[in-house]
Amino acid sequence: MSRVTRNLQLLLRSEGVLAEMRFRLVSHKLALLTGGAMLGLLALGMFNAAGYFALAQSMSPASAALIVGLCDGVLAVILIVVAAFLQTGPEADMVREVRDMAVEELGTELEGVQGKLMDLREGVETMRSNVASFVQSPLDGLLPHLIAPALTALTALAKSRKKAPPEKG
Repeated sequence: MSRVTRNLQLLLRSEGVLAEMRFRLVSHKLALLTGGAMLGLLALGMFNAAGYFALAQSMSPASAALIVGLCDGVLAVILIVVAAFLQTGPEADMVREVRDMAVEELGTELEGVQGKLMDLREGVETMRSNVASFVQSPLDGLLPHLIAPALTALTALAKSRKKAPPEKG
């Protein structure tokens, strides 16, 4: 059972490491998204005002507002795309392989245990049926085992009487 225990410990450790890696990835993504959102709000206010005033001098106010809004949207999309493409490193793949190996070994060992349990069940079923048939008719179970030795003994007794000289008395 030490292999099973080792594999279970390995499975739990690898799952813990994977969970920690996922948590770090999610926290980094969240930090980037939060930072991007805060920066976007701050920059939005400043750049919108500055861009609008600069563009409003050379074109209509509506066109200036449209250009400023499009620039803000592009920056927001860039930050979101960068956060979406963050992934775990190659060490996560290694931990997944170790986890998969442990799960595979556990499955193999459990199949062996299942086979032994099935053999044990068949043995118990055979024993139960033998006991049940013996309880129902005890002579049916004993006669085949008693007849052969009894016949052998009777045959030997008959042969010994034929060979022995008759006693005078």
